[in-house]
Amino acid sequence: MFLKIFPLIIGMFLATASYSQTKPMSRDTISGLYLTKNYDGFTGDNYETLILQDTPSIYLSDIKEVSQSFNYLGKPSVHVVLTTLGSAKLKEITTEFTGEPLVIYFGKKIVLAPTMMSPITGGQLEISSNLTLQETDGMVRWLKSRIGN
Repeated sequence: MFLKIFPLIIGMFLATASYSQTKPMSRDTISGLYLTKNYDGFTGDNYETLILQDTPSIYLSDIKEVSQSFNYLGKPSVHVVLTTLGSAKLKEITTEFTGEPLVIYFGKKIVLAPTMMSPITGGQLEISSNLTLQETDGMVRWLKSRIGN
């Protein structure tokens, strides 16, 4: 299993920054994974330069399972398995928008905005950075409460 998802993890999260947005977004944005408008190659220290598309590319309803895990470095992470539709969406956007950020936006806050380094075709991804065990546990509980998992 590890060898199957390892390239996916590296492909998407190689360029992950270790910051998260410190203030909630001003508009009532739906939680999900977003592409950005007019990306200029810079995300800012706390993602303040990112302007999200109007709707998520991947909705919470596209998430099939979520669990707490540890990445290949042994750091806490959130493992996400997408539905068939979510997997197809992820493959499409990571193929078409390689080199741009995929904004992970949960609960009115940008959690991470990793650069998509290569297509992700397996329908699974790992949310990791310098997240603590408490942060990943909270994210898993928050997501499970919204996806019915």
